[in-house]
Amino acid sequence: MKSLFTLFSLALLCSFSLGAQDLQAGLVMHYPLDGNLTDTISGITADNNGNLTFADGLAGGKAVRFFTEEAYFLTPREKLQVGPEADGGTAGTFSMFVNHRDAPLMTDRQNYLAQKNGCGPEDNNRGRVVLYRQDPTGNSDPDSLISFFAGRPNRTGYKLDMADTWIHLTLTVDPEIREWAFYVNGAEFSRDTFPGTTNAENSCGEYVVGHHLTFTTGTQTFDGLMDDLRFYNRVLTDREIFLLSQQFPTATREVVVNDGARLFPNPVATGQDVQIDIDQSVFPVSAQLKVNVTDALGRVVLSREFDGHQGRIALGQNLKVGTYTVSLTDGVRLTSAALLVR
Repeated sequence: MKSLFTLFSLALLCSFSLGAQDLQAGLVMHYPLDGNLTDTISGITADNNGNLTFADGLAGGKAVRFFTEEAYFLTPREKLQVGPEADGGTAGTFSMFVNHRDAPLMTDRQNYLAQKNGCGPEDNNRGRVVLYRQDPTGNSDPDSLISFFAGRPNRTGYKLDMADTWIHLTLTVDPEIREWAFYVNGAEFSRDTFPGTTNAENSCGEYVVGHHLTFTTGTQTFDGLMDDLRFYNRVLTDREIFLLSQQFPTATREVVVNDGARLFPNPVATGQDVQIDIDQSVFPVSAQLKVNVTDALGRVVLSREFDGHQGRIALGQNLKVGTYTVSLTDGVRLTSAALLVR
């Protein structure tokens, strides 16, 4: 029995490691934006239009800075195939971190992505996938994020009015079941089916990053920072999207620390306290700690705050049988460990 438990525990720990590796599956374009506009998949560096600059980004790296009406870059069309060309509706996931500058957030529409061209002979400069924040004076859904595909806007209902804050945004498109979903900071915010009968056409064509697709509408330019832009040719799972949002915990200026805490007993029974041994060289005794427990789908199912500790805290729980991730943070450092409830 002990051998079986050991093997199961190893499999559990491996599953958490494989989660990060799975984030490479189906990744067709990745711009880390760490001081350059190079796509790590194709190795091609996009042209810098409007004198884009770089500023402090996530995880101590750099992020691209959009700040003028002419500032944008184009993804190379010949190297970006989100699914087979001319398919007219392949699955895709679009992911990025954004950080808005205050003044334009209160006045202008902000474009993150705009697909400049579609596929096939009807290719006539009509955008297929667009993601933007509506301006405060918009006729509908002011301040909210809106995606555009299948020939019309798809309203997420998410109001974005936070400046100088890193936010992770994800849009998924699944033409097979005619469904789209929108996520904020790794959690699903809205989901709906495509309206009408038009298919989503997100399978090919270069993307305008940070500007309107026609390049003529200056008030629709993104004004802020963008980091870790990713395109996938598949619909990511909830768990994978959560992992993406946690790639750079420094969105809240935290530094990731390995082995900063140990859990026991592990596995633990439902209703049994989890003892958390804390590395005091990482988290001082006086540190105020926040503990979050997330399930296998990336949903926060338990959250507690502790005012200081003596090297150990007891976490009461009534979790269902399953696998979880327990994370601790003092707002400066963050550590996590796998937990099994049986």
